[in-house]
Amino acid sequence: MRQQDLLWSLLPCDEPNLKLFKTSCFYSASPNLHMAIFKNSLQKPLSKLTRALKKYLFSLLMISLGVSIFGGFWFLSQLGPKNVDFSEIKPRAEVSEAAKTFLQESIELESRYDEVVALRKASVEDIILLKQAIEKQDNYIEAINGFDSEASDRKIRLEQRYQEIASESLYQESLDLEKLADDFALKKDFDNAVTSYNKAFEKQQKINETFPRSGAYNVSRAILLKRQAISLTAEPLFQRSLAYEKEADVLEESKEWAKAEKILKLAINLQDRINLKYRGIKQADMSRLGQLQNKLIRIQSGERYTELERISQLADSRRAANENFEAAALYDEAARLQQEINEDFRESPHASSHRVSEFLRNSETAKSLELGLEIERNNDLLQSLLSKRRTYEASEVIVALRRGITEMQASFPLSSLNNKDLQIKVRYLTIIQKDLSFIHDRIYDALLPVPECEDWLMLRTEVSQALFSLIMGTNPSRNKGDLRPVDSVNWIDAKNFCERLGWVLGKPVRLPTENEFRLVLGPLRYLVLEDHVWSAESADGIPQNIGTKEPFGSDYYDLLGNVSEWLESIDRFDSEEAVHIGGHAQDRLESIFSVPLRYRSRGERSRLIGFRVVVRKN
Repeated sequence: MRQQDLLWSLLPCDEPNLKLFKTSCFYSASPNLHMAIFKNSLQKPLSKLTRALKKYLFSLLMISLGVSIFGGFWFLSQLGPKNVDFSEIKPRAEVSEAAKTFLQESIELESRYDEVVALRKASVEDIILLKQAIEKQDNYIEAINGFDSEASDRKIRLEQRYQEIASESLYQESLDLEKLADDFALKKDFDNAVTSYNKAFEKQQKINETFPRSGAYNVSRAILLKRQAISLTAEPLFQRSLAYEKEADVLEESKEWAKAEKILKLAINLQDRINLKYRGIKQADMSRLGQLQNKLIRIQSGERYTELERISQLADSRRAANENFEAAALYDEAARLQQEINEDFRESPHASSHRVSEFLRNSETAKSLELGLEIERNNDLLQSLLSKRRTYEASEVIVALRRGITEMQASFPLSSLNNKDLQIKVRYLTIIQKDLSFIHDRIYDALLPVPECEDWLMLRTEVSQALFSLIMGTNPSRNKGDLRPVDSVNWIDAKNFCERLGWVLGKPVRLPTENEFRLVLGPLRYLVLEDHVWSAESADGIPQNIGTKEPFGSDYYDLLGNVSEWLESIDRFDSEEAVHIGGHAQDRLESIFSVPLRYRSRGERSRLIGFRVVVRKN
């Protein structure tokens, strides 16, 4: 057994003795090591003590700073204004006998007044009692040499009573004068009315200045009375201005322009004087001044305008009599006069750049009438030749039409005989004139009669992509193929095709109606539909070449299936959807057999919708 273990066995077994013994043994074993450990053990408590001291000092600093800020705000608040409770201000403890005498005399004077008014109406001498009571109350307030809220309130009450009674007669006089002024105004006696309003104003103004605590005090009434006086001062001037204006209107009606201008200027001068001198009253009216000035401009331009109207009416009569060259010269003169009015009187209601253009257009229309009639005759001749399939002669007329239209545009660009629709038509026919005969042959060979409709022929097949490209110069179809039906055309495209084909044939061309379509389709009961129709079962969902299935009984091809066909819109608004009929290559036979009728927006395209056309026979 080691020596330390033996010593430990000899010690009592309580824990404090054991720890003390172990520590002593440890330090006795290694003195240097023990000293280092001792120093380290001293540094830890010192560092803990330093941190605690820092925290304490920092907390103390923050508390001091907070107290300083709070104290500073409190000090500043004491320097500012304070609420004063006047009820807590007490008069001097000692009131002199003289002051008491003043107060007593004031009370007695008020009492004497109360006794008088209890028996009769107060006179001027009685009102003096209240004035004396006020003076005694003033003496009392000065004698106490301090503030007394009760004394001040009593003084205010006395002043209110005195001013109320003292202003009563003055206020009644002002009311009477105002009523008198109103009567004068109704009788158009403006001078006396102005005098009475001014007197009423003076009395009200005196009340406002002398008796401000009176119930008769009324600043607004004083302003109104003064304004009434000013208004009636201006009223005679205003009436004269109105009379001048009325006289100028009469002179304008009789076309006496110089006199009308002179009289209207007098009216304008009076209104301008009122506006400058009497602002804020109803007669001062800037809008009326502007109306008078516009009327003056109208009168100043009236003479030339009257001449302009005379020439314009004469030109119309000459044109109606087919005296076109004289009419054209007159229209030119009217345009010149209108231009002068526009330049010299820009604000006149007679100024109009639109009328200048109108006169010039009428002039050129009159000058170009012969040429216009020639163009119209050639257009009628062209349509007649095309409708008779005389395409060679029609080509010569197209050249003449083109020449006439070009001359019209160059020489008379403003003429109303410049027909833009006709220009587009002739420009198109000029481009396609070499193919006119070919198109005629191709169309007429494919037309068949419509049962029960003697006036119309229908294309026996759907419009092919080749035909559409020939007429329109483009092919929008997605399922390409010259012999396939055109697709991806909306209802508007189909109508444009009809219009152009009508130009080529010289006859009306349109889409079929539903009734016409069903007439050429006929009954389906005994048909083997697969032999006549391209459907989902046979076309793999893609439109096929036209005319490759068996025709229907009326000898028409592809009335059902292949592509659905646009119909003419009858009794439908332009904003409503258009109708297409017959089904398409993605419909099953059961659906096609029902002759499906469907609706789409007029501007919508589909790769499964095409069309055919009908042409008027004669």
